[in-house]
Amino acid sequence: MRDVFFYLIRILCLILLSVMIQNISGSEVFMKENIMDRIGREMAEFLQGMREERTAIAELRKAIDEDRKKNEASFVQERIVNAELRESQKKTDEQIRELRESQKKTDEQIRELRESQKKTDEQIRELRESQKKTDEQIRKTSKKVDDTSDTLGKLGVIDGKVAEDLFYRNVQHVFEGKIPAFSDVRRNVKKKGIPGEYDIVAVGERMVLVVEVKKKMEQDMVDRFVDDQLPKFRLIFPEYRDFPVIGGVGALVMQDAISRYAEKKGLYVLTQNGEGGAMLVNRKNFRAKEF
Repeated sequence: MRDVFFYLIRILCLILLSVMIQNISGSEVFMKENIMDRIGREMAEFLQGMREERTAIAELRKAIDEDRKKNEASFVQERIVNAELRESQKKTDEQIRELRESQKKTDEQIRELRESQKKTDEQIRELRESQKKTDEQIRKTSKKVDDTSDTLGKLGVIDGKVAEDLFYRNVQHVFEGKIPAFSDVRRNVKKKGIPGEYDIVAVGERMVLVVEVKKKMEQDMVDRFVDDQLPKFRLIFPEYRDFPVIGGVGALVMQDAISRYAEKKGLYVLTQNGEGGAMLVNRKNFRAKEF
């Protein structure tokens, strides 16, 4: 803009100079032409300068607009980035807050766990004390049980002897009229050097009765007598190898199911009666099996 101002000043000076020269005599036409040419040239230069100035101004405005657009785009991008950063910071702050809350809960759980561990340790200590007392009670009880078992064992032996004596004394009477009379009745019969014994052996005319006696008869006792003891009798006592052998079981306590089971095995079944004696409980049509 300063150059334009200088151009205008120069044109005004030329115009004033032209007016002054017109008053000078002798060379008016010549000077007038030279001044007009100079004025035309100056005007042309002025206009050219104006055009160049406008062009420069337009380019400057364009550059300014481009910079403004770039700045605006950068500003918008910066705002977006700042917004994203703020949002990320919010999330980070929230995560930190949640982490602190979680840490508080963890610390509380650890504290509760320690308290629980203390209680558990105390319970274990009390349990050990109780276990000691229980072990002592068990030891005392075991001793009582052992003493009781010894007593019961002795009673069992006595009851077994009582049962053997009962059936031994009554075998002749019980089988009277069912089979020929026995010529010889023995108890606790065994062969030297061979383990085991037969509780009652009654020998009749061409027949031998072998009786297994228990305080209380069980099914496995019946099976062992039938499957093991009776088949070995003739081997152990070859003097009876030509005699038919029949079997019987007797017990102070004989359940109906066991007596029926023994009867099916072909055995005579003996037990005590209400008067303290012995009796047979086989059915009327029973026939003993020969072994």
